Amino acid sequence: MLNWVETLLTRQLVAELSLLGMGFDVLGGCYLAYDLLGGKRGPLRTIARATGYVALFFIGYGIVLGLRYGLVASTGMGVLLAIEFRRALADDSPNQVRRSSVFLFGFLRGVVLGLAGMTMTGPTFGVLFGLLSGIGLTTVYALGFAPMRDYETHSKPRISTHKILASLFRALAISLAGVITAFLTSPAGHWMILGLRLGLAAGTVSALVGLFSPAVEWWIDHLPERRLGVLGLGLILIGMLLQSVQYWVVVFDVPVR
Repeated sequence: MLNWVETLLTRQLVAELSLLGMGFDVLGGCYLAYDLLGGKRGPLRTIARATGYVALFFIGYGIVLGLRYGLVASTGMGVLLAIEFRRALADDSPNQVRRSSVFLFGFLRGVVLGLAGMTMTGPTFGVLFGLLSGIGLTTVYALGFAPMRDYETHSKPRISTHKILASLFRALAISLAGVITAFLTSPAGHWMILGLRLGLAAGTVSALVGLFSPAVEWWIDHLPERRLGVLGLGLILIGMLLQSVQYWVVVFDVPVR
């Protein structure tokens, strides 16, 4: 057991767990301060919505592309999707919002994917991948496959032909961006595999979000205020546990590579 822990732990992993724990603490504090943040009219519902989407994105990105890429990509994508859906809810003419947001959110998602790409093979790959991904996603959104087109609020996961096509086109756009970028910047023989992995991750998270977003929206709209406080306390405890890893390895004298 100890040998397994020694093999797993690295200085970078310990630092990443500590940062993740700090994020949980901040988020949990926001839930506990629900009333101070304006209650139902405040930003906490958007934060809770973003939390649900970050979890969905992290499942797909983390499994296919690893922890570092998953943390960066899921955080950025989850926050952007929550803001996008909140704008759709707040505006009296959602169709107009969708049209005006195509270029903005396509570009911002490209920035997020570029930052995540830097964790894999460096800044050169990240910048080019982010630029091509932004162009590809903006094109897909302009064709009518933006996330707001599939916005629903139901209690059960729902799938549709439009969602399937949207996931497929987004995956193809990201995969093409990854293949081109990897071909120009990565060692010979690795560019195709890397590009396909990026496309697979994009398709996976797009399908997960499309399937479960109605359930997330229903959960946010019907979430009791008292449960928010309990959830906030739980997040703080998880954050404290993750941050304590750096101290436990010292207490038990666990070698860290």
